[in-house]
Amino acid sequence: MEKQYLIEDLIPHRDRMKLIGTLIEIDDEHCVTQSLATSQWPLCDGKQINAIIIVELVAQTASAFAGWQKRDKEKTGGEGVIVGIKKAVLTVPAIPVGSSLKTSCTLSVNLDDQYAEFEGEVKDDHTSYGRVVLQTFSVHSMMSRQNGKVP
Repeated sequence: MEKQYLIEDLIPHRDRMKLIGTLIEIDDEHCVTQSLATSQWPLCDGKQINAIIIVELVAQTASAFAGWQKRDKEKTGGEGVIVGIKKAVLTVPAIPVGSSLKTSCTLSVNLDDQYAEFEGEVKDDHTSYGRVVLQTFSVHSMMSRQNGKVP
């Protein structure tokens, strides 16, 4: 990764919904982010965070990847997309507050920048917390094809 990018320049998430903190690696094939699980995260009971948050970590890492690609090509940052969960395997019920998490994400399918699939994994140094396959749909691409009308 030659250039340094701020996460905020690549994803639309802010405040409590911005879960990823640092961009570790990014290239044309994959993205790796670092996060610190805090008690401020959604789904936290004060001591641990429901493992469904793994889906959001992969989604935000995929968003950083897509934002990086778009920013490099079009000089614009990340935009929101509609996300569907194609597959999720969560190997733990919860993640302890204070865990340092790495989320890796790979683009596995890209159809004309309108539909994409991302495969991701969340882990720490010792444990894989889960693997997720996400489907994303670009609202901007769909709207521009429909002359500004949402299909």
